[in-house]
Amino acid sequence: MMSPDQTVELAHAGRDIAAPGAVTPMHILLVAPYAPRGGGMGRIMAYLAEQPAANGMSFEMVESRGGGAAIASLWPLARAALRIWHCARQPGKIVVHLNMAEGSSVWRKGLLLLLSHRLGLMTVLHLHAADITTFYDRLPAWAQRWIGLVFQRATVCIVLGQPWAIWLQTRLRIDRSRIEILRNGVPPPQILPFSAWRGPMLLVFLGNLLPRKGLADLLTALTHPNLVDRDWELVVAGGGNAAAMQSRARGLRLGDRVRFTGWLDRPATLALLARAFMLILPSHHEGLPLVLLEAASVGCPIVTTPVGAIPEVFGHEETALLVAPGDTVALASAMARLMDDPALRADIARNARQLFQNSLTISVFRDQLIGIYQRHCTGPGNRAQG
Repeated sequence: MMSPDQTVELAHAGRDIAAPGAVTPMHILLVAPYAPRGGGMGRIMAYLAEQPAANGMSFEMVESRGGGAAIASLWPLARAALRIWHCARQPGKIVVHLNMAEGSSVWRKGLLLLLSHRLGLMTVLHLHAADITTFYDRLPAWAQRWIGLVFQRATVCIVLGQPWAIWLQTRLRIDRSRIEILRNGVPPPQILPFSAWRGPMLLVFLGNLLPRKGLADLLTALTHPNLVDRDWELVVAGGGNAAAMQSRARGLRLGDRVRFTGWLDRPATLALLARAFMLILPSHHEGLPLVLLEAASVGCPIVTTPVGAIPEVFGHEETALLVAPGDTVALASAMARLMDDPALRADIARNARQLFQNSLTISVFRDQLIGIYQRHCTGPGNRAQG
């Protein structure tokens, strides 16, 4: 276990973002799932690739999975491997930036990282997984050793917050100097923040319809006596099988007040958040979900849980209301509090938007990432160090 001083030192590991004076031009292969519903990591990498070139950096998106079933990912995986191999034969500095979640992503990105290392390329292993620790603990010993080998071969490991940084140090024995903490970022919205509200209070849940996202808890909380008789409607926007949640809403006699839209693209998501009275995301496990950044960007008040990197970014009663995961009574109370206290709602919305503008935009993300590249990937030629 680490001492408190070591934990504090680690918390600051990713914050010193000033790049050295000497700039090393690099071509970065951003390896991620880019299918429209492939998850937040692909969206962030696509946003990054759209940013103007800076400090001699050029970016290229490399699809690693595709949008079909797991077996269909073998062809995109093979094409990604071929692209990495081809780039390794070219002159200049090549960096392979691999974005990893839990599940099958570990095996795909692990194979690509080991290939990149074998080819002598520098590698950035960017861990976006919400629940990698539980996934890892369930694996047999040989698979845990293989994952440890993958992380050890990375030039630098990027994580969203302290829980994963500590895990890498204590479980996988990654040296602290090779771990960076980097918050997600999204582009600023092209629409004005929410400014007026009429009719039923529009409550919004945004996210894939997975058990860990806490939608079942939200539906239960809405039956609380302090909420059930108020004038509200809930919009549930996210991919996945909605049938079970629709059935649950009907069983709780909420069916006519809950609307399921399915997956929404970014313009529709921002338009929905700009009209919303509040966003509720009562997740049990998270990384740093983009929907919280997008809600903050348009001044939509947030109720969420202090899991993953969320409490490192959003302060309770400052930029969000935070409630313990699974506590449906506390969740109902937090929602009722925002409904009853316009001043608190306005303060949280204003502070969250300021937080977004200061530290959660894609341009801030890009500048911090370039600092990481310059600190860790500036060795001679293409050769990986270590």
